[in-house]
Amino acid sequence: MPVILNTLTEALSVNANKVDVDKIVTTISYDKSLAAQCLRMANSALYRNRGDVATIRDAVLTLGLWRIRDLAFSCNLPLMFSNLSSVVPKETFWRHSLATGYVAQKLGCELQNVQNEQLYLAGLLHDIGILINAILFPDDFRNIMEEAARDHSPVWPIEKRVLGFTHAESGRIIADLWRLPTEVGEVIEYHHGPEAQPTNNEVTLIVELADKLCWKFGLGYGYSMSTDPREFSYDGPQILRDKFTKASQLRTEEYLPKLVAHMAAARELADRVFGLASVDN
Repeated sequence: MPVILNTLTEALSVNANKVDVDKIVTTISYDKSLAAQCLRMANSALYRNRGDVATIRDAVLTLGLWRIRDLAFSCNLPLMFSNLSSVVPKETFWRHSLATGYVAQKLGCELQNVQNEQLYLAGLLHDIGILINAILFPDDFRNIMEEAARDHSPVWPIEKRVLGFTHAESGRIIADLWRLPTEVGEVIEYHHGPEAQPTNNEVTLIVELADKLCWKFGLGYGYSMSTDPREFSYDGPQILRDKFTKASQLRTEEYLPKLVAHMAAARELADRVFGLASVDN
């Protein structure tokens, strides 16, 4: 991983009172693109009531380390895979990933009593194994993607048949190699089957819902799915209503406009990010 991602991952793996803020500020300062993004977000409407933010240190303190980390991953990951072949259209992949992270974070605020700091990153990285498989097995994976698009089916069952494993499994391997938080690694591994996860899986359930909403609203991989056995209606799978008290209190006619608004905002975010800087550069 780039130095900035390693630094932030390591910094957030220690107790809050031991975080080396000076090291983080210095590292961000070396990454001019990230520094500019941090300053722009810190001065956005979301934080404007806190006054003008003119330094990287002020931006870090305004945004918080978790948001800085998420922003760093969003900026750097597309660059890490910039040489990826056309097996998976890069812009399509990252638009889906970015939108899933955004929607997962929004849903988390509505479904959980406490905001989980891993939700955005887990959503952003849930399909990272897709890129790994496409890089390591380009010919096989091209056939997998073509079959999935032709049959309007999920990718992972075809991966299992052709490769013997899925992007969820290869994604978990890369998550462990990158020393990502365990919670994020488990989301990557189980986002197509939260019921199989041995530990508490609230974040995985939310990311699964965000992932499928993105597909429903046209932010998938360029085709619609019609044969997914885990298909659900707009008010979410029953398992969410059983798991989250807040979900059981939401009526479909009230919640649907919220979902539509979340997806519109996710699409606008993806358009803005990839309209300004193409991942092909």
